[in-house]
Amino acid sequence: MDCQEVQANIQNYINHKLTREETKEFIEHIRQCPNCQDELEINYIITTGIQQLDQDDISYTDFQERLKEDILGRYDKIKKMEDRGHAMRVSVIAFLIALAMWLLGQGLSFFIG
Repeated sequence: MDCQEVQANIQNYINHKLTREETKEFIEHIRQCPNCQDELEINYIITTGIQQLDQDDISYTDFQERLKEDILGRYDKIKKMEDRGHAMRVSVIAFLIALAMWLLGQGLSFFIG
């Protein structure tokens, strides 16, 4: 994602409306771009502050820290899901190889025996 795409998707990120891949690309860009980090932070503070006012829950929180935790949490979750997907693919391939070897052994014993 470039700066224009990231800035167009800031509210979608805040409201959890991006796909997993979009979220990953968004976060990877945010980590590298101070200007987009600032835009996200400003929008996050405003959005979160308004939500707190609407809910009559004016708790003085560290918005910057909360945003950092949110970014890390979402990115870690995506990476774990990708790692699980990779492990599943490796397991399926190993199973298919074992099955092919077993079938090959069965076929050879049919012709030999």
